[in-house]
Amino acid sequence: MISENKIGRYFKYAIGEIILVVIGILIALSINNWNANRAAQKETFKFLSNLIDDLNNDISSFENSINFNKTRLRGIIYILEHAELNTQRFTEMEWVDISQNDLPNQLWQGPFPDSLDRNFTNLSFLLLGRGFGGVSLNKSVINELYSTGSFSNIQNPNLKTKIGNYYSYLAQRLEGYAIEEHEEWANETTRFFRDQYGIFTLDVSDLEDPIGIIKGKKDAEHHLRYLALEVNYHCVWAQQAKKMALELIQLIKEEQDLLRK
Repeated sequence: MISENKIGRYFKYAIGEIILVVIGILIALSINNWNANRAAQKETFKFLSNLIDDLNNDISSFENSINFNKTRLRGIIYILEHAELNTQRFTEMEWVDISQNDLPNQLWQGPFPDSLDRNFTNLSFLLLGRGFGGVSLNKSVINELYSTGSFSNIQNPNLKTKIGNYYSYLAQRLEGYAIEEHEEWANETTRFFRDQYGIFTLDVSDLEDPIGIIKGKKDAEHHLRYLALEVNYHCVWAQQAKKMALELIQLIKEEQDLLRK
């Protein structure tokens, strides 16, 4: 009986030791997981902060592009008006407001002229063949988020969807083929004016009346109106991208507030 009693106490002691070891292991694992989660949250927070910086740079780039292309679009309409050609807008889409020069503008100071203005005439022809790019997008942060797997650490599914939608929109509207198509028609328009009317759009200062040369010319009207459509598309898309970027910044800040807790 004494022997059996000692054995029973020994088993109880051994079981207690095992339970303590298991509890210790579980606590250690819990602490390790907590530390790992905190480290992942800090890393995600940093990535999101860097992503906000990228988005703010994108917004600045969008604004510069919108400003440039609004001036360019106003110039096209100005040429059409004074060449007594059709200025009717294509009605199936939204058109940007070009009635006011309401943004800081390095191309043209003050209001856009309604009457003929030689300086604005020169600028309007100059801008016909200029590029559509103007949007400088830095994707290093989002690419790192994807490549390191940190994107999966973002817990908010709505935020993840919005990020994906934003960069998909940029790829479809403001990069690659979309820009190339705009560029090609701008180049085609400048070639047309050069070959058909001897107007070198980069500098019309040597021509007494460059607009008068194309007055009433329907082929010139076709090229200008189609180019206006392309420029307007670019402005509308850049405005939408800016709106998406602003909304995304707000969502990111809300996510960061949760990560701080």
